Amino acid sequence: MKCILVKRKDAERIRRGLISLNLLDNKYAPKAEEDGIYFPVKGRFKGFKLVEKKLETRSPRFLSFEESLRDKLTPEEFKSVVKSFDVIGSIAIIEVPKELEKREKLIADSLLSVHRNVKSVYKKLGPMEGVYRTRKLKFLAGDKGTVTEYRENNCRFRLDIAKVYFTPRLSFERLRIAEQVKPGEHILALFAGVGPFPIVIAKMQPNVKIHAIELNPDAVKYMEENIRLNRMQEVITPLLGDVKEVIPKKFVNSADRILMPLPKGAEKFLAEAFLAAKKDCIIHFYQFASEKNPFEEVEKFVVKEALISGRKAEIAGERVVRPFAPGVVQVVVDFRVR
Repeated sequence: MKCILVKRKDAERIRRGLISLNLLDNKYAPKAEEDGIYFPVKGRFKGFKLVEKKLETRSPRFLSFEESLRDKLTPEEFKSVVKSFDVIGSIAIIEVPKELEKREKLIADSLLSVHRNVKSVYKKLGPMEGVYRTRKLKFLAGDKGTVTEYRENNCRFRLDIAKVYFTPRLSFERLRIAEQVKPGEHILALFAGVGPFPIVIAKMQPNVKIHAIELNPDAVKYMEENIRLNRMQEVITPLLGDVKEVIPKKFVNSADRILMPLPKGAEKFLAEAFLAAKKDCIIHFYQFASEKNPFEEVEKFVVKEALISGRKAEIAGERVVRPFAPGVVQVVVDFRVR
């Protein structure tokens, strides 16, 4: 096998250089010997002589997802691959551009071969839609089944990806808010889904009372199960219902903290949030916004809605949570109600 011999101290730098030039032959495993590291190569690499060395073949399981596809697709196809994807428990959810639809099974099989923890691969068929914010999916490879268990921040969550909304991309947000919660707070978790925000908070600060409101009956079923799995029955009360109906009946002027993690549509429920908020209540409000000017319009909207409700809103913090689409980001604005 054609190889180059690299000093150990230079091995990682040279490996990255070979990958960037598509010269590293991933069919074979590099070999470490006393005189250095032998890297299998597809051709000449500037500054190194080609030498012959017997190497062991290796499974593509040890490659990155990107590397596993490089030799299977044309350069044009490879450029179109969406290399980021979500893993929820044992299920990976990927995006496949229209021009790669004929190659989607190959892409899914490559992902399975690389990621040992992934047992099923599904493809997004469109955006989140409907009042329950669910997404249509297509099974591509692995074990057919949409129920999985996801772990985060020392918590367990069971869910059905076809029936409920869930994103692992808010894990930092859940932890960030949990670290702010003080003992004795009454927290309202609006649009609570299967319970990730309230459960992470309760795990970190169990001396609180949380009411978690959710409209999707499937999500409430899984939230109830997740509350039991994490032994939070004394802390979290799940409620099936519409925020607009539940808050006026049960939670007027009662909350010390309100979570609104619904980036598209949460603005329609700010009046109810202000109705539920005690003086000095903190509200965590999520929105989609322009990447160029992410906070100005959201801040203006919050202040305006507060005045309409006869309250005042003081901005306490804000951050870009994640990129969402070209030119669009998800943001969170934390504000205090007076």
